[in-house]
Amino acid sequence: DALTVAENIALAGDKSVSARAVGEQARVLSESYGLPLDPDALVGDLSVGERQRIEIVRCLLQNPKLIILDEPTSVLTPQEADRLFETLFRLRDEGKSILYISHRLDEVRRICDHATILRHGRVTGYCTPADETPASLARMMVGDTVADVMRGVHDIARKDAPVLQVNALDRAPVGPFS
Repeated sequence: DALTVAENIALAGDKSVSARAVGEQARVLSESYGLPLDPDALVGDLSVGERQRIEIVRCLLQNPKLIILDEPTSVLTPQEADRLFETLFRLRDEGKSILYISHRLDEVRRICDHATILRHGRVTGYCTPADETPASLARMMVGDTVADVMRGVHDIARKDAPVLQVNALDRAPVGPFS
């Protein structure tokens, strides 16, 4: 948190290039992708969305062919998410491959050309998300309709017997505040 944006990005790069030079490269690249960064700003003073931009720019400075994003919008405002999507569309148009991991079905339908659906670590389907409904995507993800899954949860919760019961649980202290 005490590092500047330039110093933070320079940590992952070529050690023979100064933080100032890396900062200038990052500034130019970030502006060209619509993800403006101030290389002199302290990382600790930035929002979560701005910190994510640092990670993306750090990645882009390495000129990757494949970019993997895992739940990238979970901490973003809707406006920041839209800006990210614009960047992803541009990267796609530049020939980059993007592996986008998300549970947000509206985003998947909006930005993904192809989808591989996983459930419990196993592939359950392949599709073109724009051709699917949110309900059909959810069904592929959970194996049933969301309503059926929730009905099962409610049925368990309504039973008279406890679902989980713990008696005489004890543990030795693990630190000074245990």
